[in-house]
Amino acid sequence: MTLHVVAPGTHLPAEVTDLVAAWAPGRRWYPGGATGLPTPWLEVTFAAASPADDAPDVVVALLLLGATVLQVPLVVGPKGRAEDGDPGYIGTAAGLAVHDGGVHPAAWAAYVRAAGLDPDVTGGRAIAGEQSNTSVILPAVRPDGAPHGAMLKILRTVAAGAHPDVVVPQALTAAGFTGTPRYLGAVELPAAPQLVHRTNHLAVLAALVPEARDGFELACEHARAGEPFDALAADLGVVVARLHAALRETLPTPVTLDPAAFVTGLHLRADAALEAAPALAPHADAVRRVLDDLRAHLTPLPLQRIHGDLHLGQALHGSGGWQVLDFEGEPQRPVAERTAPDLPVRDVAGMLRSFDYAAAVGGATDPGWSARAQAAFLDAYRAEVGDRLDDAVLRALVLDKALYEVVYETRQRPHWVHIPLGAVERLLAGEPR
Repeated sequence: MTLHVVAPGTHLPAEVTDLVAAWAPGRRWYPGGATGLPTPWLEVTFAAASPADDAPDVVVALLLLGATVLQVPLVVGPKGRAEDGDPGYIGTAAGLAVHDGGVHPAAWAAYVRAAGLDPDVTGGRAIAGEQSNTSVILPAVRPDGAPHGAMLKILRTVAAGAHPDVVVPQALTAAGFTGTPRYLGAVELPAAPQLVHRTNHLAVLAALVPEARDGFELACEHARAGEPFDALAADLGVVVARLHAALRETLPTPVTLDPAAFVTGLHLRADAALEAAPALAPHADAVRRVLDDLRAHLTPLPLQRIHGDLHLGQALHGSGGWQVLDFEGEPQRPVAERTAPDLPVRDVAGMLRSFDYAAAVGGATDPGWSARAQAAFLDAYRAEVGDRLDDAVLRALVLDKALYEVVYETRQRPHWVHIPLGAVERLLAGEPR
């Protein structure tokens, strides 16, 4: 299948794009906090070798929201043939019934075919709770290396350049790393005058993880039932340590940390958090002392490619153990920022904070549930990496993450502020996490 990039209005009448622009802000993948409506930028069509006469058209509308490019796959057909009862019905405009391609089999098949795979989408289903992107389980798409089917991820925010969720899994799969779902292929925009970068990805396919459970949901379930998570946490610690080793080897970055700039950045973030969250005011001096102590002893450390947004929800536990996924980071941040070399201990800090949230959300009655899971994860990680883990840096980055969480919860979920605030208080009292 060949993709074509054309000007807006070539295939989608203005009435259709107006309908879609008004509908998009209510979707889970729409950027939070955005103001105004997106505007048409480009259209992408999928030209099959021999399309069926009665097949609906699949057109990707690329919309601009400020500097952000949003991808909205659409399935459009004559009014009356495909109406409200069909998947993802958005509405009717200019005599066309318009559907969200993210939940429509015709669009799934177009993406899979464009990736060079057999487009059998029988039994496919979109994951309902997905945010930022649209992920689709395709059990009948079974190329080599994917005996249980495939997962199609439609990248709702199109990165300016090669997408991290393509680059990283592709490199890890080529290197034989088994702690991430096997990379199967991607859909890339063809060259066009409007595109500054040579590589721009629309979708990525990976092998389906059999019997997969979301890591955060699994941890919450254990906490709720009063069951220890220690063994599973330790297994995850090993996988994360080996992931970091694989990233060092497959995507090398010969860069070292500038200690002064690093600590200055932490101070700036801490000052912003202290100003934004009144609950942090009593801890201001203690927070700054932790960072000053770090400045006194920190030396240049090697930086590398990391996950960048690691928590329990970015891991699946299946019949073969843990698999880490979602390497894109924050979709609205520039790719250069998301992929910049960093300290792997930042990923460790994110995971440690995630156990704390699992205990709270799961309603753990055992006050030591989170601490034991954290210790099991950290001990297993440390056993793999040895002296690469600096405890003072880890403490500072866990504190940095918890401060960020206090601000977030203050603004979004005030009834949850106690979760990260308790972590801040423990860290400042000298407890390890």
